Amino acid sequence: MYPDCASKVCVAPFPVKVDAFSGTWIGERTARAQTGNGYRPRVLFMGGDFPRKGGPDLLEAWREGGFGNRADLDVVTDWPVRAEKVPPGARVISGITPYTDRWLELWRRADLFVMPARHEAFGIVYEEAGASGIPAIGGDINAIPEIIQHGGTGFLVPPGDREALVRSLRTLVDSSLLRERMGCAARQYVTERAAVPVYAAKLGSIIGNVVTNDVRQPA
Repeated sequence: MYPDCASKVCVAPFPVKVDAFSGTWIGERTARAQTGNGYRPRVLFMGGDFPRKGGPDLLEAWREGGFGNRADLDVVTDWPVRAEKVPPGARVISGITPYTDRWLELWRRADLFVMPARHEAFGIVYEEAGASGIPAIGGDINAIPEIIQHGGTGFLVPPGDREALVRSLRTLVDSSLLRERMGCAARQYVTERAAVPVYAAKLGSIIGNVVTNDVRQPA
């Protein structure tokens, strides 16, 4: 929209405390999945504004796909979700604060993350999913495709497209090997782009360039 400003724009993904999420969690998940055919993958949703984050779409897709028969869904939100709207295999968890032991444990126990947002500018939570070493399913809107690499670190679904959401959920729920591969790729991707030291170095470089260019400007 502003081509004259394009060369002056520097994109720096929001920084994430990658070190708070242990790299050993990926191996733990792999070991759990290999315990036997009765293993139930755990799917995680986190979002305060439930409708905007695609929460109702997820609950309907979960019911339509019959996932309650073979997987568990943790819905982390303080939004008032009516009990009759919660499908089999799902539970609503409220009162969770970021970077507390309880919050980190939810990430550690999760096998995949899903937030099929209808309206979302960026989505830091997708970066947190990558940092924890799990694939993510997100809305194919705005800057989310800059965080989730479709087919590489997770899947993108059009907002409101429950059929696409069911397909993506089924693909990841049914394959522990794919979850592991995508989870490893997601953690590496977020670490290289958004870890705090990476962000600090990039921001410092940007500030240095601005200062240098400003000094060179004629008085």
